[in-house]
Amino acid sequence: MTRNIGGKSYRFRCIDQNYADHMDDHRQGALFLCDEVIPANTGSRYEFETPGDGSHGYVYYPGPIVRFGNSAEYKYSSVRAWLSRSAGNFADAVWINTGVERGYEGQTPAGFWEHFPEEGLRAHYLGSQKLEDKLFLLSVDEAYRYRDWLWKFGPVTKRNPKTQISEFCKGYWLRTPCKAASGTQVYIVDLVQGNIRPEAVRSDLRSAGRRGDTATNTGTHGNTASNTGTHRNTATNTGTHGNAAANIGMHGSLVQRETGMTAGTKRTGAEMEDEEVKVTGTTGVRPAFVLPQR
Repeated sequence: MTRNIGGKSYRFRCIDQNYADHMDDHRQGALFLCDEVIPANTGSRYEFETPGDGSHGYVYYPGPIVRFGNSAEYKYSSVRAWLSRSAGNFADAVWINTGVERGYEGQTPAGFWEHFPEEGLRAHYLGSQKLEDKLFLLSVDEAYRYRDWLWKFGPVTKRNPKTQISEFCKGYWLRTPCKAASGTQVYIVDLVQGNIRPEAVRSDLRSAGRRGDTATNTGTHGNTASNTGTHRNTATNTGTHGNAAANIGMHGSLVQRETGMTAGTKRTGAEMEDEEVKVTGTTGVRPAFVLPQR
């Protein structure tokens, strides 16, 4: 079936007719997974601006999912806030417990795809978290369960990740943190390397192979990013955020902090492209939702 997210239609495919979340009541339904990965640069734009001082030029405004968020905590993430704003288009969907109660360490071997051994990742308990969403990202536990679907897109019987790969789409986020929710890494499904591994939540913690950086065994760098966003309220169980502005990167002040760009400053095409790459990650979003069993 087709549903609207952020003003665009996406096709979802049923991958489990007997899905149950991990709440005590095990609400059952049919799990639908998006047939494509939504790239990290979705919603990004260039605007030609003329400030009052008479100067003019193009200014880059990052979209809402250029990064996972400011930390590995899914509850306050940019991607969850963005998905929550489209929850009204999923009125018939079931509220699902998306609380992240387990973190992981390690990664699955590159190139093993859906045939990865289960001992590659080590789980540990983080604590109970009450959180509900209608539109959500898969967890590492669910990635284990639905491994046969992780690299398949559309009505196919064999994996076809190349159909999704682009400059700003080389993998997609899961909602499970690496080690702790206060950390800087979250697990992704890597479309290029064919594994499940941690990735930095912000693009300024460079990914492996980006712009000549040296990679660690997790594919990210250990440098620490400052926290540029704040939250003035706490998410409720309805899966919505009262104030997501600091997290979605749509305001000029955030653009200037992230990119160093100043409104009205002339930029060459190469300079603008460089700023876009600097801010935008390579990990996209592949959402899911659940319909009640009939």
